[in-house]
Amino acid sequence: MKPVNAKSMFSMICITLEKLDKAEVDVATASTIFKGIGQATNLLNYELKRSALMCNHEFKEQHRNLETKNFDSLPE
Repeated sequence: MKPVNAKSMFSMICITLEKLDKAEVDVATASTIFKGIGQATNLLNYELKRSALMCNHEFKEQHRNLETKNFDSLPE
């Protein structure tokens, strides 16, 4: 798996659209790729919003950082 950023996701969209135009991939495959890109975009947006909030010292002091906690139902 390689790192993903907005530039690489846009590149993947363009490559997929070109393949779709040339009939190298079918609509279902392109749709699956675009859904994956959409989910990666959602995750990137979440991380951007989270990092912006964590820059606020008042928020950071009061915020319980869930990402460092283990879930009670999962083994450590």
